[in-house]
Amino acid sequence: MTTTRLGFLICGLSLVTLGVTPVAAQTTRGEPDTPQVRTAATVQRSVQPDLGTVTLEFTAVGATPSEAGARLAARADSLRRALGTLGIPRDSLINRSRWYWWRGRFEVVPGPMRYVQRTRPAPDGRMQDAFQDTTYRAHDAIEVRIHDLNKVGAVLDTALGRRITDISDVRFSASDVSAAQEDALREATLRARRQAEAIADAGGQRLGRVLSLSTQEEGGRYYPWDFGASALAITAAAAESTPTVVVHPMVTVSVTVYGRWELVPKP
Repeated sequence: MTTTRLGFLICGLSLVTLGVTPVAAQTTRGEPDTPQVRTAATVQRSVQPDLGTVTLEFTAVGATPSEAGARLAARADSLRRALGTLGIPRDSLINRSRWYWWRGRFEVVPGPMRYVQRTRPAPDGRMQDAFQDTTYRAHDAIEVRIHDLNKVGAVLDTALGRRITDISDVRFSASDVSAAQEDALREATLRARRQAEAIADAGGQRLGRVLSLSTQEEGGRYYPWDFGASALAITAAAAESTPTVVVHPMVTVSVTVYGRWELVPKP
């Protein structure tokens, strides 16, 4: 699903699709005398999200590292208190620093050169001393975990009101997908077998014993079930007095079942 930054709308669409990949009858290494058929079926189910996560990054500058750090702490504390008024508990506000490894928590920003007039000449005859002003920029990030999805827009507005514009995509997730997962597994297994039966019947044979049923392709790389969070979906406010509206998409659970059956002659 496509993601976008603040300012564009993506409608969350409920997705329930079924895809089937039949594989022609073949013989597996180690069982040269056993005709076989393989199929694979993928089933996706959609689940309502119950958690939204967004990371807010911000900085503060100072003439010294301690000054920059103090200002950064003040910004973080102000943000936490403001989000607390929305009902976001403090244990849902996690420090998540995302700065680049070569930059570090503090960044030294060299300033322009300035020259100070001397009261007496230097030993080399200079009448001015050159100095370079240095500014220190401190970086921090807070990951906000929002269980009441109706408050996602208010969280974004609160951040923007405190001049925080480095805002990540809102990531939506579901804490319990077991029911959707099991339903998808059953459906994928049934569809894989139906496809195998169709292939066998077209070849003048029928299915025998089950040789393999798995969510991992034989001889292939394992890809776990997809319970990933959904993408950002935001409409920016048309005016400053209009709150931000967030349209959350569904969380997709995807399961693939690989089956292998013995082929036997029809009676």
